Formats: sequence, C-alpha cells, structure tokens
Amino acid sequence: MKHQRKRWKLQPAESADTLSRTYDKAAKDVLALRKILAPILQETVSEFRSFSLETIERDCIENDPWVSSIPVDPGRTNQKFRRRLSRKIRGRGTEQSERDEGYITFDLLFYARIPGTGKRIKFLINIEAQRNDPSYSLYKRAHFYASRLISSQKDRDFVGQDYDSICKVYTIWLCFYLPEGEKSSVTHYEMREVNDVGEHHEAKSTYDLVNITMVYVGNDENPAKLLRFLRLIFLSRLTEEALAQKLKEEFGVEADEDSQKEMKNMCNLSEGLKEEGRAEGRAEGRAEISAKIILNLIKEHSHLDFIERVSGWTADQIRALAQKNGLAVE
Repeated sequence: MKHQRKRWKLQPAESADTLSRTYDKAAKDVLALRKILAPILQETVSEFRSFSLETIERDCIENDPWVSSIPVDPGRTNQKFRRRLSRKIRGRGTEQSERDEGYITFDLLFYARIPGTGKRIKFLINIEAQRNDPSYSLYKRAHFYASRLISSQKDRDFVGQDYDSICKVYTIWLCFYLPEGEKSSVTHYEMREVNDVGEHHEAKSTYDLVNITMVYVGNDENPAKLLRFLRLIFLSRLTEEALAQKLKEEFGVEADEDSQKEMKNMCNLSEGLKEEGRAEGRAEGRAEISAKIILNLIKEHSHLDFIERVSGWTADQIRALAQKNGLAVE
C-alpha cells in the first residue's frame, strides 16, 4: 500500500517527464494506425508510391505494428520476435506486460509486402519518432538500427546460407524539430552501384537492402504532402474532431472509430503538455496536473487499460481517483 501511495503522488521533477512519456506513447499508438501509416509509407517507400492508400492499408501492411516492444540490443531482437510470432501477438496493448526494462526498443516495427507481384517481397519497416535533437549523430544511430534489422533476420526470415531471403529494410525517422539553421526536409540514404573499373552490373534487388529516410518536420509551411500530413497530426494541436475533418478533406484519410479514439487520447495529452509548460516552476501544480490529465482522459471515456498503459498509474489508483471525483472509468 505504501508503494502505491508513492506512485500516486508524483514528485515535481517526475511530473513533466511522466506526462511527456505518456504523450510519446500515445503518439506512437497513433503512428501505428493503418490509416496513418499508409500515407507515410506512400510518400517514403518508393515501391508503394503507385499504390492507393486503401491498397497500402489493406494489402501492404502485414498485421499490426509492434510498438516499443522489440529490443534493439544484439541477442535480444530475435528473442522477442520469436516470442511474438509464436504466440501471434502483435500491436498495441502488448508493451506493458512484455516490455524489456532497461533495453532500447524500436519505436514501431512491422512487415510490409508488395501485393500482386507473384512473389512475396517483404520489407521490414521501422519508424522512429524524435522530439529532441540528440547529443550524438542520429544518422549513425539510424545505420545501427538498419544493420540490426538486417542481421537479426538470420534464423527468423532465413536460415543457413539462404541469403536471397533477406528482407529489405526501411528505417524512417520522423524528427519533430529542426537542426539549427535548417528548414523542413525529407532525405533518403541508400546503397548504389559505382563502377571504378569495367562494366559489371548487378541487379539492384541484390544490394538495395537498406533505405534510411530522415524527415525533419517544422512549422515553416513547406508544401510537401508528407510534411503537411505530419504537421497536421502532430504539431497542429487541433481537437480530434477538427483533426479528423482536415485529414478527410486534405488527404482523403477517413478516420475510423479506432483512429478517432487514439487521436482523441493524443489530443487530450497534448493539451496537458501545454498546460504543464504553463505551470513549469510550480512544483505542486505540476504534480496536480498529472492527475488532471488522467481525469480528462476518464471524462473523454478513454478505457482503463489505455490510461494504465500510458500513465504508469495502477488500475486501483485510477479507479480511486475517478471515485474521489465522482467519475466512473470503463
């Protein structure tokens, strides 16, 4: 009981960090939605550009993405992959019970394929969301992640010397900040063939195995479709109703019930981030706001499992908070 009380009232320094982590988790859940993934893949994966959003959503994305649950560390990526594949557990709702504490995980990881080719060509696609400029080279980290996604395929996607079965890897980095002096941009890094001597040529499919895409999203109003799409969802701070309307009008993306629910959670949390920022420097205020955000989620009929998953509060703590404020949690 004492342990629960300690978690119940967050320390001032923890409050902002907890709320920020909660928002990041909700943002990843939004990214994991097929309705949101399809436009991103259409603009970043060259093999998908000729397909409609409906085809990408229905036929290209395999199952649901793993969200923050597959470790990057050598020796652990395949371990978790095999556990998930054998149990056929995919997607949101699995992170809390199977998370590898202390290990770096891929933000979003999923398989995709090109339909109608007669051959099942798979891509292992990783999408990472960054809100701050790190102290190290993000590009080198992207190369490391891509290399891990290639090497970890052994004994999972191919065995022995069947190297022809290696899947192409895309690692897409969505950076919601701009490096100093730069504007919004989308840049691809991939392998190419260079002949120094002679004219030997290899089929592109044999060496075109890694694509790193860096997307920097700012408020500089760049008209590129992908940048407008990402700004609308993650930087506009619209209500979920206004967001759903603009997605439909500007991008032909009609949010279903699941999409609206996840976007509502994210929008509510983004309001909390703004409120948290205004209250910075007031220790008690920051601690109280964390409870207010959970109350706001309860009032918006967010489910108990979602609130528990993203807030770090236990189900008993959330129910007690709801009861104390005359509310019921689903």
